[in-house]
Amino acid sequence: MKTRVRHISFEGHELAVLCANEDLKEPAIVFIPGVMAPINFWKSCLPEAILNEKRWYSISLPGHHPSVVPKNYIPSDVSDDWFNRLYQSVIKQLVENEKVIVVGHSTGGFSALNLAANNFEQLLGVISIAGFYQGDWGGIEGQLTKLAHLGLWARPLFIFSLWLGRLTKSLQRYISGLLAYDRKAYFDSPVTNNMLNEIQANMQDQKLSALFPLFNRIPTLDIHHKLSHINVPTVIMAGSHDPVISAEQSLILAGSVKDSKLIVFENAGHMPFMERTEKFNRELLSALSQIALSAIDNND
Repeated sequence: MKTRVRHISFEGHELAVLCANEDLKEPAIVFIPGVMAPINFWKSCLPEAILNEKRWYSISLPGHHPSVVPKNYIPSDVSDDWFNRLYQSVIKQLVENEKVIVVGHSTGGFSALNLAANNFEQLLGVISIAGFYQGDWGGIEGQLTKLAHLGLWARPLFIFSLWLGRLTKSLQRYISGLLAYDRKAYFDSPVTNNMLNEIQANMQDQKLSALFPLFNRIPTLDIHHKLSHINVPTVIMAGSHDPVISAEQSLILAGSVKDSKLIVFENAGHMPFMERTEKFNRELLSALSQIALSAIDNND
């Protein structure tokens, strides 16, 4: 696996991008991580067949180290239209006019669906893993969004909560496990340890205040009215007992996107990479293959 990190500009932001196997001549796979994960999250959570054999990019969410936000970045900047413009711009700067498949987890899943709902012309298809159309979250991440959404007076408490959460590795491990439903599988998985070790440096260097605008605005995001506009192959992966994104929202999402495919990880939560690793890897590879084949058929 040959990797490098680039920084791409968008409206004063410097978005970090992990670029892998760029010499391969094939449509790129673009990964977008969740709200607490830096770009190297995917290095531990993807099967070797992707890591070493596919051309892929991991694009940061705004403000996630090593990305840098502008000094005038405020919550009102964040909207579904802003997400759409941001990721369209970054993808175009990465691959120019080439076609891509976009895969996102959680907020990354929202970002992928949002691109499709806005008919981004370079999309071959999207895969949403524990993604959402509306930012009404549960669990520990939902508590953080609700705290941030209280307004600027809650900003110090929000920052303090994140600071506490990264004090020790054991505490980080425990808190990350709150995203899972099958916590035994989560904590027994070698993927979990690899992921936590891989993201450690970026998490410790994270400027916590840079995350506030995103967390503040997540509860306002809602693209339900746009889901019927999606006309590219769409795969929705969801845990049956996700503590963050409700099963009801996942079912509504699948029912609202025409011809979408819903894959459910039974008795699993927000982290199918660790809770159901074998099935996740198998389904991800199959979904990528089907989207690529569909693109070939459409060009014939």
